Amino acid sequence: MARYWTFEYKKIIEMILKHTKKTFIVDDDPFWTALLTQILTELGYTNIVTFGSGQDCINNLHLNPGLVFLDYQMDDINGLEVLQKIKEYYPGIGVIFCTAHEDLSVAIDAMKKGSFDYLLKSNANKKEVYTVLLEMGLNEVFSEKIF
Repeated sequence: MARYWTFEYKKIIEMILKHTKKTFIVDDDPFWTALLTQILTELGYTNIVTFGSGQDCINNLHLNPGLVFLDYQMDDINGLEVLQKIKEYYPGIGVIFCTAHEDLSVAIDAMKKGSFDYLLKSNANKKEVYTVLLEMGLNEVFSEKIF
């Protein structure tokens, strides 16, 4: 039975991804940006926009992303401040916080401020990203906004 459900979820996600809305990756680390872009591309995302600073993301919210992968520590402004601006612009944007810091208080703050989930960069891989997106896609609040 579990195998059937896994197959069905994969089929649903594959179908939904064909209509993916704009996805932002906001991070000042070019290696992480390239890695996450590759993972998302392999998962079927085609409309990916990257920003090297939080301010660039804020300045481009008018592009109406459905999903934002957001770094915590950037040179110009931290991710929690960017998250607040994103949620002020439109609370329905799905945000997944990404950081190299294993600080639980940051994760808790991000979740309290509206982040859907928290990815630790050292643990992030295709399966981990897929799992977070699957959970997000099954959440009625985000499913229409990120896909």
